[in-house]
Amino acid sequence: MAKYDVAIAGAGPGGSYAAKTAAELGLKTVFFERSRKVGEKNASGCGLGQRWWRDFPEIMEKVEKLPSYRDIHSCIFKIVDEDDNLVTTISTTKTKKDAERIMYKGIPRAMSGTSIYRCDLDPLLADLACEAGAELRTSTLVTDVMKENGRVTGLVTDKGEKIEADIVIGADGAHSIVAIKSGIRKRWRKDQITLIPQIDFKCNEQRLDDVIGPAEWVWFGPFCGAYQVNFRDGFHLGLGQWLDIWALKPADMIKRVLKIPAFQAMCRAVDAEMREYQIHMLPWMEKPGKSYADGVMLIGDAGGFPCPLEGEGVWHACFTGKYAAETAAEAISNGDPTTRTLQKYEAKWRQPPLGLEYEYGKEFVALWKNSAFNPEFMKKMVQFLGELQWLNFPSPIFDWSDDHMSSFNDHLGHVLDLLPELSEFAEKYVIPMKRGISDTNREKIANMISGSISAKLPGFIPDWPVKSIVRKKLGLK
Repeated sequence: MAKYDVAIAGAGPGGSYAAKTAAELGLKTVFFERSRKVGEKNASGCGLGQRWWRDFPEIMEKVEKLPSYRDIHSCIFKIVDEDDNLVTTISTTKTKKDAERIMYKGIPRAMSGTSIYRCDLDPLLADLACEAGAELRTSTLVTDVMKENGRVTGLVTDKGEKIEADIVIGADGAHSIVAIKSGIRKRWRKDQITLIPQIDFKCNEQRLDDVIGPAEWVWFGPFCGAYQVNFRDGFHLGLGQWLDIWALKPADMIKRVLKIPAFQAMCRAVDAEMREYQIHMLPWMEKPGKSYADGVMLIGDAGGFPCPLEGEGVWHACFTGKYAAETAAEAISNGDPTTRTLQKYEAKWRQPPLGLEYEYGKEFVALWKNSAFNPEFMKKMVQFLGELQWLNFPSPIFDWSDDHMSSFNDHLGHVLDLLPELSEFAEKYVIPMKRGISDTNREKIANMISGSISAKLPGFIPDWPVKSIVRKKLGLK
C-alpha cells in the first residue's frame, strides 16, 4: 500500500495549489486527476480578480503568457427589458486612486484582472505543484476514503488501489466524494447549490478586441443575470439558479438571452460561433459549512467556499488549498492529524482576507435571491434604471417627444412612482449591509449629514444634539 504525508482528491486550482504548498513544505504529496490530463474535462473559464496580483503574483505573471489570456479593466452591464430591448448600459469605472490600491513591481494593478480558460489555468497550476515535488496521478478517480477508528487515513481509487496518508484533502468539487464519505456533510440542500449552464463561443480575436476590449459583460433583465466572460479568441455565456427556485429553468433562461437582439448583434460583430454547451453545479450559500474532521480537510467547491456575492471560487480554492496544506504540515510535525490540530484550518480561513467574504454572506445571498433572481422585481428595476438614465445630463436634451421640461417631468414622475417599492426593497436587503461600512467612512457620512442639517437650523440651536442623533443612527459612539 502506497503511503504519503498528504493525499489530495482533485487537481483543479485548489487541489493543485494545496499540492504545491504541501510539497514546498517538505511533505510527501500525491494528488489525483480523473481525466487523462489536468483541465481536459473543464472547458469553462474564469475571471482572476485584481487581488490575485496581491495574493498570487507569481501565478499572474505566468497566466499572462497563456493562450486564452485577456486583460480585464472593467465590467459592462447590459440592461434589457421584458421585451428584450436594450434599455441602458452601465459600466464600472476606475480612477488613479483605485488602480494604486494594489501595486506590483511598481505597476498599479488594482483595476487589472484577467479572464482565462480553465483548460489553460489548471495545467499551469498542476505543473507548478509537480515542479515543487508533488506526484500527480491522472486518469484516476477517487471513489472512497479509508477510515480507522473514525479517522480518515487515506483514499481509495476506481482501480481499487488504496492510498494511505496522514492527511487527506478533499478538492474534488461540488459533488465531493471525500466530503460525503468522510461524514463531514451530506449532499447539498437545494438552497445551497446552483445549476449553471454555459455556452462557449469561438470568435474573431481582432473583432473581439475592437468590440469588447478589456472588459467582461453582464446581461441583466427579467431572465435574471447572465455573465459573459471574454477570453482572447472567444467567450462564454452562462447563468445559474438555485435548485429551490425553479419557476424559471436555467436552460430556458439562457435560451432567452440568445434571442436578445443586442446579444445577436454583438455575436455578428465578433463572428461568434457556438462551439460547446456545458453544465455544472456550484455551491452558492451564505457561508461554508464544516470544513474538517479527523484526518481530513475540505477546500474550494468541496467545502462550499465560492463567494456568496457572485459565486466566484478559484481565488477561494487556492487560498483554502494553501491554508489546508499549511495546517497539514503542522499536524504532521506535531504527530496529531486529528481535529485538535485540524481545527486550526478553519481558524485560518475565517481570518482576513478570505473570512471577510463570508461575514456578509447572509445579506449577499438575500440580496441576490430577491433582486436578480426575482423576475418581477427585475422588471421594475429595469424600468427604474432606464428612467433614471433619462434624468442624467445630457439625456433630457435629446428627448424631443415634447418640450424639454415636460419630458423631464414625465421621466421624474415615473421614477418617483417606482421609489416606494424600491425603497422597501432597500430597507429589507440593502440597509442591513450598512454594518459593513468602515468607522472612518461612517464618521465622514455623519459629519456631512449633521453639517447639512445644522446649517439650516436657527443659530441659537447648538450642533451637538444633531450630531448625537446622526451618529447614533449610524452606529457611532
